[in-house]
Amino acid sequence: MKTRFLSLLFAFTLSAFMFTSCDKKEDETPEDNNTTTTFNYTDAFGVLVAVKSVSYTSIGGFEVPVEVNSGSAFFPTDAGATTFADAGTVTLEGKSLSKVQNNMYSYSNFTDPLVLSDIEWNVSGSSSVPAFSKTVSRPLPTFSGYSSLPVTISKASGVSISLGSAVYAADSVIVMVTSSNEAVIKSVAGNVSSVSFSSADLSKLDKSNVGSISVSPYNLTTETISGKKFYFVNESSYLRMSVNITD
Repeated sequence: MKTRFLSLLFAFTLSAFMFTSCDKKEDETPEDNNTTTTFNYTDAFGVLVAVKSVSYTSIGGFEVPVEVNSGSAFFPTDAGATTFADAGTVTLEGKSLSKVQNNMYSYSNFTDPLVLSDIEWNVSGSSSVPAFSKTVSRPLPTFSGYSSLPVTISKASGVSISLGSAVYAADSVIVMVTSSNEAVIKSVAGNVSSVSFSSADLSKLDKSNVGSISVSPYNLTTETISGKKFYFVNESSYLRMSVNITD
């Protein structure tokens, strides 16, 4: 997957992975012994994702976090299908998601910011999707290690991203490094100490002074409704921009 949906639209990045995991793309990087089987939800009749995206901007010499919340949802016509059903009206925290291509739903009205507190979903339903309400009890995961993320990455030397105690309430963590042309991605369990990208992993990246690193911890809650299994994903995505990728 060649994508830079890193900040505001990371929910759609997550959704895209869920149904392509069995057909690895050329820029997905195999992981080591801490690999998690990510986004292979072939039993899902619905996936609903709440995302807190945090990027940082420099103000007066200080890096200030900028938070944008979003959400997305889709409802496979059959378990694990890549065609999605109309689910009627879908709301997250009382705000309606817009239905876009292939019956995917997304919240993108950033003039009316979404506040993620209770993570409450409501689906009005349709002939193929049951109506339901769900308040997710698990918290949004967090990553407190932004300041330790490198500002320069040498392709020849590789890079190790520290996780460990900086990650809270996560089942798994997605780490992505991008340059101007490509992205390399690894997914690890939420309790690992670090994730490493070797020189071979980084070889496809161009030299760039507009690279980035994102760390995205997430957790899963499942529920069976009217005999169908639904996944509720809480995710936080932390983005360091202007990373210098060197040879």
